[in-house]
Amino acid sequence: MRPEYECDSEEVYECFECGRRTDSAGECECGGELLHIGRSRDL
Repeated sequence: MRPEYECDSEEVYECFECGRRTDSAGECECGGELLHIGRSRDL
């Protein structure tokens, strides 16, 4: 299960390789792709 994360902006990107989150798209330092995650996701 993912840790709870609060962010005021809707532009949040997460690397599914290492779990790092950032506010900019692109490639993670570990080499994985940063994918956009929105606040209104139901899993």
